[in-house]
Amino acid sequence: MDQVKASPRAMGILLFLTLLNILNMIDRTLIASFGPQIIADLNLTDSQFGALTGFIFVFFYAIMGLFMGALADRMHRPRLIAAGLLLWSVLTAVSGATKTFVQIGLARLFIGVGESTMTPSSMSMISDLFPQRQRGTAAGLYYLGVPLGAGGAFLVAGVLGPMIGWRNCFFLLGGIGIVLAFVLYRVKDPLRGAMEPAVESAAAVSPPQVKEASSWRKTLPEIIAVIKTNPALAWTMLGAIFLHIPLGAGNFVMVWMERERGFELAEIQSLYGLIYIICGTAGTFSGGILSDWYQARWKGGRIRFLAILMLTIAPLTVAFRFASPDSPMFFIALAFALFSVSSFYGPAFSTVQDLTPVRLRGLMTALLLVACNLVGMGLGALMTGLISDLLTAAQVFEPLTKALLVGDSFGFFAAPSFIIASIYLERNRRAAAAVTADALGTQ
Repeated sequence: MDQVKASPRAMGILLFLTLLNILNMIDRTLIASFGPQIIADLNLTDSQFGALTGFIFVFFYAIMGLFMGALADRMHRPRLIAAGLLLWSVLTAVSGATKTFVQIGLARLFIGVGESTMTPSSMSMISDLFPQRQRGTAAGLYYLGVPLGAGGAFLVAGVLGPMIGWRNCFFLLGGIGIVLAFVLYRVKDPLRGAMEPAVESAAAVSPPQVKEASSWRKTLPEIIAVIKTNPALAWTMLGAIFLHIPLGAGNFVMVWMERERGFELAEIQSLYGLIYIICGTAGTFSGGILSDWYQARWKGGRIRFLAILMLTIAPLTVAFRFASPDSPMFFIALAFALFSVSSFYGPAFSTVQDLTPVRLRGLMTALLLVACNLVGMGLGALMTGLISDLLTAAQVFEPLTKALLVGDSFGFFAAPSFIIASIYLERNRRAAAAVTADALGTQ
């Protein structure tokens, strides 16, 4: 058993990284939370708005994430994040001064570049701060930044928006990030590999790995080789892509609720933000803790727990699009949908970390983010905007609702992918256990 314990300093760094992840998600989600106001102020089409929240942001976020992941495996990680934080905070403030689609698109592009430094370095640091048995919980705590930040962005829009306007909210959040960047620059980088278990314990989780790369040019082929030799890792990443397509479509949530469900903006922005914070936080925290608990007791690991949870809640997430906004079922279904998608982060990212060699964890996390954001969220947001514009031109009733249902349908393939991943994970463990038993028998 792995008896190494995390230090109080490790928890302090984790909490600070979580704070930065909250800010990261607020800055990223502000454009969606102010969607109706920005569309009206800049005279945007749904396709343009989908591009802003989708490919314009995530293309450079994802592609640069690979580069930042490689840097995270070689550089001082807190300072790398600090540089990215400074960049995205400055561009968040600049977004508040934009007047056209092109101007805000350029700002979003460079926000994506800055934010690409955050998660690869953070997840790599977390793996060096916490032992394997606690990584699901630690990753779940870090990913509390997603519901707290995304929900917080909607609260900013609902509370501060009417008081100071959407542009001043962008100025304010950008200024906060600039201050925190200078604080982060002083944080020390954890020792790499300090929390790794014994070799035989690591072998029980992942299959034999490729030799360490001697140059950056060999790193990406090595990553591909690791994925090819480990179907559990490949299916986990595929499930993550399927899950993120409806998340990308969800950038239209405020536009949809105002346009086709009849809500007043300030009212629903604050209410949605509050529900997101409560249920998303519960999902993220529960996903991390319960998946660690499940993995210690049953087969299939954290990723099987995630699949079971998603299948259990699936009927309620479907009901959200069809329930009347005057019915309590609308908000009950919304709450469970936010709980379900938020439970993904701890189990999935910690599983990917466990299945990846220490020297490649930053880059593998970046590759997972490429898959989730570029293919998943980028496609989901752009596809939803295009379908909505086409259906609107054809005078179809509630075009945005139907466009969102198309995006939602892709999410149904996530749980089966995670189940297949858990089957391969068990095969890896049985094979590794047999190798260990043979080795002990020859001694």
